[in-house]
Amino acid sequence: MFRVRIEVEAKNNLRKHYQNLRSRNPGSEYPNQWYYGIRSAIRDLVVSAQQCGLAYEDRFFAETIRQRLFDSYKILFAIREDTVHVLHIRHQAQDPEDLIA
Repeated sequence: MFRVRIEVEAKNNLRKHYQNLRSRNPGSEYPNQWYYGIRSAIRDLVVSAQQCGLAYEDRFFAETIRQRLFDSYKILFAIREDTVHVLHIRHQAQDPEDLIA
């Protein structure tokens, strides 16, 4: 089992995506369902991190970058010793090369 740490950048991504969903879906429960669902998917990395495949973004970095898909979003993370570090949360339509710019 791993510990899970959500890095500052990923927290900012999470907040931004949630706010965007709320502004695009006023009065809908979907943004809250999405938020609680993605938080659950992140918590599940405690036991499932090693089963997740490599992310496309892995090619841009020296360390191994894995992904967990949730809805239309990618949870990008690295495993360092006994900890899963959630690095970014990105919509699948976002250009992956934005991470290296």
